[in-house]
Order: sequence, then structure tokens, then C-alpha cells
Amino acid sequence: MDIMTRLLMCPPTNYSVTYDINPWMTRHVGTGTPDAARQWDRLVETLECAGDVRIEKMEPKPGVPDLVFTANAALISGKLAIMSSFRHPERRREQRTYRSFLAQYGFATSFLQQTFFEGAGDALFDRVRPLLYVGHGWRSERTAATQIAETLGVRTLSLLLVDERFYHLDTCLCPLASGHVLAFMDAFSPHAQTLLRRAIEPEYLIEVSATDALDFACNAVEIGDAIVLHSASPRLRDRLHAAGYRIFATDLSDFHKAGGSAKCLTLKLEDGPAESVAAA
Repeated sequence: MDIMTRLLMCPPTNYSVTYDINPWMTRHVGTGTPDAARQWDRLVETLECAGDVRIEKMEPKPGVPDLVFTANAALISGKLAIMSSFRHPERRREQRTYRSFLAQYGFATSFLQQTFFEGAGDALFDRVRPLLYVGHGWRSERTAATQIAETLGVRTLSLLLVDERFYHLDTCLCPLASGHVLAFMDAFSPHAQTLLRRAIEPEYLIEVSATDALDFACNAVEIGDAIVLHSASPRLRDRLHAAGYRIFATDLSDFHKAGGSAKCLTLKLEDGPAESVAAA
């Protein structure tokens, strides 16, 4: 029996590209997003069709256009939410809203000390291995991995991101419950690539193409045996089908203008190290 997946999402009522903090925004500042509401609604419908999902919706707030990207709210581990400390001032206005919402839902909330950290955008639990992947370089700082390891008592794999188009870890890495991990290797430093190849058995490492990566194929949401994303090439679809997954593609191009896609628009509210999730 599939376990229900609870996801935190925020309607794109106030979403727009009004400032420039990544290359996707650079080319789209001031560009309209007329289809954002339709695409978001369709994503919600697709998630609910894909499996047993409950969507917890946040109240949109004026003046915080990126509140829609709830993956950046926090890293969830059990009933603890390690809140984001955003690098860019434009996004720091979101922190209070995210913290208030999660506290109301019964999460204990905390912050890392004197370090930038951008939540589940840069910290992803492996779904099988006792491992937390932590990205750094563009938004989160390397010291985040050390602090999280001490706080949660987990093994962390610190990965340097080197391509500014893939500024968060969840734009270029996607661990799956089958043990497979999607990765766009060119987004990582040579040392980080070596760490990934050591941690993930070759038959479980799915290296995506640049075309798939730029279509945000790694920014996918896993719901049971389904994967929901913007787009996937026939080759990637075949690989995922072989791993036992159904693929649901839905247009999210208006959110790509700000550098986000399916995963960025969701925060998994039941998360944590592989052993504790399995036990639950």
C-alpha cells in the first residue's frame, strides 16, 4: 500500500520575475507569467492523479513573489524544520512566513548558525542510503553540511556546484526511493562528481543529458511509483520506466523563468534519513 505524501505548496497569486538573482531570472526580469496560475493548478491535479497526495496550501503574501517555491522553506527531518537563511535579501522576506506556517503545523523550527542555507533546495536525503546530499557554492555555504550533520546525526555528502544555471542542488540531483539517483554531472565540481560516483553504485546513477537538465528533469517530485516533472526525453523516460516508474509530464515553463520547476514548487512534509523514514 502506498503511503500518503504530504506536500507544502503556495499558489502563485503574487508570483512574478521582479528581480535578478540567477541566470534564469536575468533573461526574464519583467517578463510576464500569464500562465503561471494555470500551470500551478495543473501541477496540483497531476500530483493528485499520480498517487496518494495531500496538498497543504500556504496563504500567498504580497511582496514575496518567490514564496511559491516552497522547497526553499526548510529541511524537514521528522518533526524538526531547519529553516532557510537566504543568501539574497530579496528572499529573506519569506523566512518569517515559512517559519510561522511550519510552527502552526507542529514542527519545531531552528536555524543554522551564521551560515547561508536554502533548505530542501540544497539538502536532499538519499531515499535508501544513510546519506544527506548537501549542495553549496551559489546559495548555501559549505559549513551548512557540518552543522546539519551535528544537528541530525546524519552522514552528509558536501557537493560543490559550479554551473550558475544549477544554483540549487535540487536542479541537478534527484534521489529516488528505488535507490536510483538522477544527476547532471557537469553541474558539479570534479571532486563532487567523484564523491557521487563513490556513493552511488553505477547501475543506480542515472546521468541526465544537458538537454534534460535544462528542462529541469532533475527537479522532479516522486509520488510512490510516479515521477512528476516538466519534461523528459525518450531516453530518460525509458531509463525511468526500466526502474519501475510511471512518468507524468506537465508544463511548468512560466516557473522556469525564475529558475524553478516541479520540485521547487513543493516541500515534502514527511522527510528524514532513510532509516527513520523506512521505520515510520
